[in-house]
Amino acid sequence: MKTIYLIRHAHSSRSNFYMLEDHERPLDERGKSEAIALAKFLKDKNIKPEFTLCSTAKRTKETYSYFTEYFSSIPLSLSKTLYLASSSILQNEIAAIPNEFSTCFLIGHNSGLSDLVSAILERPVDLPTCSFTQIEFPVDDWKDINLRDAKITASFTAKDLLE
Repeated sequence: MKTIYLIRHAHSSRSNFYMLEDHERPLDERGKSEAIALAKFLKDKNIKPEFTLCSTAKRTKETYSYFTEYFSSIPLSLSKTLYLASSSILQNEIAAIPNEFSTCFLIGHNSGLSDLVSAILERPVDLPTCSFTQIEFPVDDWKDINLRDAKITASFTAKDLLE
């Protein structure tokens, strides 16, 4: 069994957006609170990622930085390919995860993350910022993943945790 923990980056700042490249937008205060709440909740639920794939965008790396406070010494792979990646690119990135790892955080962006979950559920989904979706693949090798066989076993948002 292989498990992906999809995480859409926490809420990012739109102030000064005209002065910053999209790739360089940081988290805002709401995003920081969301990232902390989600990381703590996942740790308390005994989620155990063995590896992290993360987009190179500032907001995804900042989201990841809050997770490192609760999940230490997890190997990290920063991927420029994950920045605004499509669902098919995400599938390719997942299929290329080193096989020694069975569980992986994937911290990325919409619309690709929503499209990936939509393909599994066969209905439209729009993942909000700092959302979490656990996807299980009944395979022994990442390269054998198939969305038709994938199962979503958990899904929620940091906003749910903060209310």
